[in-house]
Amino acid sequence: MSSMNSTLRKLEALATERKFAPLPDASTPEVDAVCEALGAGKMRAVARTPGNDLYSHLIECEFNRELRARFLIRFDLRVFVVLPYVMNGRLWELATGHAKLQALCAPLVSRLLERKFEQITFAEAMGPLAKDAMLEQGFIDNTVLGYFFESL
Repeated sequence: MSSMNSTLRKLEALATERKFAPLPDASTPEVDAVCEALGAGKMRAVARTPGNDLYSHLIECEFNRELRARFLIRFDLRVFVVLPYVMNGRLWELATGHAKLQALCAPLVSRLLERKFEQITFAEAMGPLAKDAMLEQGFIDNTVLGYFFESL
């Protein structure tokens, strides 16, 4: 990743330092405050703590029956990624370029940025880390998303 930003460089250095051993987010009471802030709009927000192959806190925001977003947040590292979804027939599809969803998520992203979190995009999150080292640790993919947020 030659055009890697400073946040991604910091994450890659941390992963390398830990030899790509699994690194789940620590439990924190801050998740309640963030969930409350995200739920202050006209959507339903539900928070889930890390578990199984989820290494970050997950806050699911439902805007309506057809639009939702998943905020994958690392409180320990102060980073997050937004996964917007749109209903297509009976299936939820990832919709990273959906203008209406971006507009709906913008105030929530601003709230996280105000709380000193850094955002990485989905495209950045799908960038590779060290393939062999991650696979040796039991990961099924070698992405930033797979190591820091959720193993796909």
